[in-house]
Parts: sequence; C-alpha cells; structure tokens
Amino acid sequence: MSLPLSYPGLKCVLENLEAVKRAYIIGRSPGLQKIDKLIPLRLKNLDISSEEMTFNNLIIQYYYKEEVKFETDKRTFSRQRTEREDITRKFINFVFCGRSIINVDTLRWSDDLFPKFLPVDMKFRSHYYFNIAIPFIDPRSFPLKTLFTSIANTSIFDIQVVKSAETLILNLDVDRIVTFEDLKKLNNQTVIFKYWSSPRIDLIPLIKWHIETKKDIRTTFVISSVYEGVINGMLREFEQAFIEFRCDLDGVNERFLPGSSRFSIPISDESKIHVYATKGSQKGFYEIIVKPVLGK
Repeated sequence: MSLPLSYPGLKCVLENLEAVKRAYIIGRSPGLQKIDKLIPLRLKNLDISSEEMTFNNLIIQYYYKEEVKFETDKRTFSRQRTEREDITRKFINFVFCGRSIINVDTLRWSDDLFPKFLPVDMKFRSHYYFNIAIPFIDPRSFPLKTLFTSIANTSIFDIQVVKSAETLILNLDVDRIVTFEDLKKLNNQTVIFKYWSSPRIDLIPLIKWHIETKKDIRTTFVISSVYEGVINGMLREFEQAFIEFRCDLDGVNERFLPGSSRFSIPISDESKIHVYATKGSQKGFYEIIVKPVLGK
C-alpha cells in the first residue's frame, strides 16, 4: 500500500503543478482547499482586459450578450452570462486573495478593474512591468528584465523602476515627443520605441552630444513602426546630419532593409555607433537600430 504524501511533499507537488490543472483539482477537493492558499502559486501568464481574461492556457471571454465562454487548448464550453465585474471579482478572489506568494512570468491588464479587487499589501513577483502594477510587484523582482508599457508622458523616465530595467519597451501615442533631455535619463541596456505613426525622437541631438562630450552611449535604441515610409523618413534625417559617416557596414551580421542607408558614427577612440534599418523581429514591423559598438 502506498503511503500518503507528507505536507512538504504535497506542497512541492501543488506548487509546481500547472495552475489551471491545480485550480481544477483544488475545486474538487475540500481537503486541499484548506491548504491551497498557503502554497505559492506559479503562473506563466495572467492577462485581464475589458473583454476577457487569460490564465495560462485558459481564456475566459465575457463580451458575449448571454454567455461566458471558456476556452482551453483542448476544449471550449460556455455558461450563462453574469456581470463582468462580478466575474472578475470572483475569479480574483479564488485565485489570489489570501495567498502569501504568487510568482508570475507575464502580468497584464488594460483597465482599472484588477487592482481594486486586490489586497493593498499584496505583492507580485513578476518579470514584466506596467504603470499600474508597481505597488503590486515584489521588490525582489527588481531590476526587471523587461518592462513594457504605454506612456502617458515622459515623466516616467524619472522612475527608478523604469531606469533600471534591462530592456525598456515603450508604446508611444501618436503625438508623443521624446526629447534629448528625456533620452539622457535612460540607462537601460536596450530601449525600444513602438510607433504607429511618424515619431519625433531626438536621437540625432543625443548622438551629436555624445560626439561633442566623447561620452560613450551604452544603450541600444530601437525605433519600431509598421510603416516603412516612417523608417525611410528617419533615415533621411540621419543622412542630413551624418552623411560623412554613411557606409556599407561590411562585417556587420544583420539583414539590412534593402536599399536603406547605414552609418558608422565615431564617438571616441574607443567606441562608435552603428545606425541601420531592418525588418523587425515582429512580423509587419520595420526598425531603425542605433547600436553602440566598442572599438575603432
């Protein structure tokens, strides 16, 4: 006869069990429900929006008029619809409230429903950052590996959480301007600006300032757009400013945008900047890369 698991053994099994499967098992075991909130929860993905929630591979859609739709990798089913806020409140209460530790790889929400349902002292340990999430992120997660957010204004560049992230991805509004002074505040390893229209990012004044001061740029800047014309327009601005540094960038292992200009701009005796355009890693996007390089 096999012996029952001890509490340490059961804790280890539940903590490492996929979260949707764990919720299914816990919901059918009154005994496990008594200890479930004491055991850390591990999530790969939690995404809450105004129309649906994604909990790992479980998608809960509530934008239908008369039903709530549940969808996983293997099956789809529905239930009679209730109010969206009531659905969210019950879900958050079941998954989060009363837990001591929750580890999250990716945490997203697009409205203000989620935070008001959480205890004020709850902390998330997360690899991703959004403006509204700061009070809920466990301090042990900092500095963040990747921070992805839409910015209302560039004052967020003064926030230490933003400045310390390894990779900063910024989704910018149509009329948003990122000035030379804004750019000087950023010390991230990589900063990616995502634009849906023609951007104004003062990278040329920033590069000229580094040339004058001989101060190395340590940040790789990426400007990403769905419009190839936007990228070509920005390259023309680089041509006007740095035409003498235009070159083929022989030896650089990149798939350049065909026919686009490339530049190697010296900053000091020890460093230079490569500027070039590529098709982005995300399908349908084009990118300008402004990359610091060590060596003459």
